[in-house]
Amino acid sequence: MEFLVSVFTVGSVAGYLAETLWCLVVNHVLESRQGMVFGPFSQVYGIGAVILTLLISKNSSTAKIFLVSAAVGGVYEYLCSYVQEKLFGTISWDYGDGLLSIGGRTHLLFCLFWGLMGVLLIRFINPALSSVLSRVQGYGGAVIAAVVAVFFILNLQLSYMAVKRQSGRRQNLPPSSAVEEWLDLRFNDDVLHKIYPNMRAAKNQGELYEAEQGQRKTQQV
Repeated sequence: MEFLVSVFTVGSVAGYLAETLWCLVVNHVLESRQGMVFGPFSQVYGIGAVILTLLISKNSSTAKIFLVSAAVGGVYEYLCSYVQEKLFGTISWDYGDGLLSIGGRTHLLFCLFWGLMGVLLIRFINPALSSVLSRVQGYGGAVIAAVVAVFFILNLQLSYMAVKRQSGRRQNLPPSSAVEEWLDLRFNDDVLHKIYPNMRAAKNQGELYEAEQGQRKTQQV
């Protein structure tokens, strides 16, 4: 348990930093790349790191690690986009209709990035984590891992509730409980836009999608 929690944590932070740096270099913009409402974490990368750790043997050749990571990462990224759209009616990335794009949900170039990340994870990051954890003996390590795991579970649950409630507001649904009233106050649309600046209505959301596209064009002008 301690090891997988550590892999998730490192993957989440590393993914957040990589996305932030990519946006800064490519788009010259410094903006949030959080996946959770609290902290510099991206669960997409954290869960992806855990999946690759469980699927790929550390004794595999570097070529195999790269190819498996690229394939699994591409499928995983596609599923993340699909599930987000079905659950919330939103998307956070769209690679368009180009030759290397797969339904706009994943891209062959980024599959290669997943392959590279898999090699770094299996060859370097996981061995380093194992070395560090081997020095944390006994009950203390398990307690720390449990506390971190609980934090992430609660953070993910609150993130889900906040975004789900936003979907309800977009459909003009009034809050149905005191919790939803609190979510409307604590995580209103302005707050969530700062946390998730790239999250927008999916094309199947009709008028909402068109309105957001219009706002983006206005901001670009």
